Amino acid sequence: MMAYSQIQSATDFAATPNGMAERWGTEIEASLQECMKFQEDATRITHRYLDKRDVYGKEESRVNLFWSTMKVLMSMLYARPPKASVARTFLDFDDDVARVAGTILQRLLNRSFDDQVSAWDASVRQAIEDWLIVGLGQIWMRYEVETETYVVPAQIDPLTGIELVPETEAERIVNEDAPCDYIHWNDFLWSPARVWSEVRWVARRVYMTKDQLIERFGEEIANIVPLSNQSNKDMPNDAPKYDPWSKAAVYEIWCKEDKKVYWFAQGADVILDVKNDPLGLEGFFPCPKPVAANVTSSNFMPRADYVFCQDQFNELDEINTRITWLTRAAKVVGIYDKTAEGIQRMFNQGVENQLIPVDNWAMFSERGGIKSQVEFAPLVDITNAINQLRQYREDKKVQIYEVLGISDVMRGASKASETATAQQLKAQFGSTRVQLMQFYIAEWISHALRIKAEIICKHWQPETIIRRSNIERTPDAPLVPQAIMLLKDEQMAEYRVTVEADSMAALDYAAERDAAIQYLQGMGAFMSQTKPMYDADPVTKPVLLKTLQWASSKFRSGDQIETVLDQAVNKAQQSMMEPSPPPQPAPDVLVKAQIEAEKIKSNERIAAMEVTSDEKVAALKATIELQKIEMQAKFDQMAAQFEQMQHLMTLQHPASQLEGLANSVDNLTNRQVASQAENMQQMQALLQRLAKPRRRIPVRDANGDIVEVRDIEEPDDDDLMQPNVQMPPAMPAMPPIFRA
Repeated sequence: MMAYSQIQSATDFAATPNGMAERWGTEIEASLQECMKFQEDATRITHRYLDKRDVYGKEESRVNLFWSTMKVLMSMLYARPPKASVARTFLDFDDDVARVAGTILQRLLNRSFDDQVSAWDASVRQAIEDWLIVGLGQIWMRYEVETETYVVPAQIDPLTGIELVPETEAERIVNEDAPCDYIHWNDFLWSPARVWSEVRWVARRVYMTKDQLIERFGEEIANIVPLSNQSNKDMPNDAPKYDPWSKAAVYEIWCKEDKKVYWFAQGADVILDVKNDPLGLEGFFPCPKPVAANVTSSNFMPRADYVFCQDQFNELDEINTRITWLTRAAKVVGIYDKTAEGIQRMFNQGVENQLIPVDNWAMFSERGGIKSQVEFAPLVDITNAINQLRQYREDKKVQIYEVLGISDVMRGASKASETATAQQLKAQFGSTRVQLMQFYIAEWISHALRIKAEIICKHWQPETIIRRSNIERTPDAPLVPQAIMLLKDEQMAEYRVTVEADSMAALDYAAERDAAIQYLQGMGAFMSQTKPMYDADPVTKPVLLKTLQWASSKFRSGDQIETVLDQAVNKAQQSMMEPSPPPQPAPDVLVKAQIEAEKIKSNERIAAMEVTSDEKVAALKATIELQKIEMQAKFDQMAAQFEQMQHLMTLQHPASQLEGLANSVDNLTNRQVASQAENMQQMQALLQRLAKPRRRIPVRDANGDIVEVRDIEEPDDDDLMQPNVQMPPAMPAMPPIFRA
């Protein structure tokens, strides 16, 4: 690694591409040297975590307690994605616009972890794993936008046809997002500082191919950037070694001093690109303060937890290795007299229930038999040593757990002889350390979500915010335009983005149930105590609902019904502004009034139907009278014509000539008279039916309502009304001349 030079002032470097490249080359080299020890330790710890051994360590027998401990901590610290909670700064429950704006942001932030396509959950999980293993974890926020070109048609004057504005091309946003990138612990750099507030710049290293360089910086810049394989000196030892692509290490540097972003590559003579502050964030940096282990105020340099118990881990490996070798030595082995062939055959050829013959039994017995001719290895000493080492190994495990702060209860280990109080003390001992670690992670994720909220408010289009949050399908839809204006106009300091520490731990359904029960019990007690007050004076209803709304805002379980309470308060206030209804009568009086009203309605319907029936009868009578008058007039006309014809025939024609004509006229007249008489009889019968007395009966439906009124004739025939109808006079007699 190259030695860096001391910088006296920013003017030591020219404000040219070459000068900026020289400056940032010096800055990057200084940061790499500052982080060299940390990166070496991180590489060694990663190998230990993954149990990667060199040639010397292959014969060791290890218990990878470090790996299992980190897995237990990971499950306790980040068992599920976090839940963001966006709240109003002063919790003003009357400020519904701010509440809806907070709901929109909360939906967008939580959707980052719920979306299956988003890399938020994976990035956060990998960074937390880096923090637990090597002591440093970091993520990086970006604003990603996709646009397309479209044609704006020309504007033509409709009267003159002259082109006012020519046709142009413009860009519009098709898609936008605020993704989160995982940063490997070896690729994140910062300016050397004692505390994070003194950090002047942050940088991340990105490996890009030649095609990616051309697409991002252009072909001219890409040609001057040196490429190398993945096995260069800046890559960790456990990085992929067989990647066929040559890549360039490009540093994206965010400098807080001049509010600019630089892109620099080692080996390039010029700076690759420079941009002014592209995001306009309040803290400028697009990343939160990294979650770093065991940093002090002397130097902001992480140090992994493994370093503080590495000696215990090494001793544990040594103990386990000795136990392994002693276990291999703990076997039946010994020496015997070479001349005693039966002893050797007893172990080599002996099977169950088989005797081995001896050539000279008397001599074999005099020499002491088997006991005096065989000597076995001392297994008792070996097994005692193994038992002692096992006990020492358990003591070493306890020592490691005490250093790391993990109790037996958290690991799921317990003894039947331990009391409940002892287990509770162990859980409290371990939870103290775990709660502190949960707080660090929650603070880190809160900062990252706050950065994303700023990107959303400052760069996203209102249509994207509404569509992604789906807020228009909620009861708060009428307040959405005002909430969007608030998000676009107000500073993010108006809100407080918090992440509950226990929201990332394993889901405790019992705790969730107890919280809901506690909320319902509190609400029930409040409603039962305030009901007499409301019954005595209904005017107090808005006050009581406001009090309930204020109390519900203090419960995390009551956030989801705050909108319902808002609607109830608004309805109560509107009902108070409306005029009071008249007092209601007693129930028995009300029933009687309803019965009387129904009677009146029934009588009115009957009278209306009677009037309608009378009108129909009168119209029918008038029609009959008119027809009778017309028939009488026709009859008189025919009689006059007959008399005139009779007179003419008497004066001008002899009787013999007119006899036939007279007979014809006589027959025609008789038929006409008969027809008129029949019509008159029918009209007299119809008048007699109309003159009969009738009784009207109402017909009701299943509900008791009158649907029609029917007329029924009385059976009495003595009271029939005789109509006064005058029949026309009889036809005059025919003269004698017409008689045969």
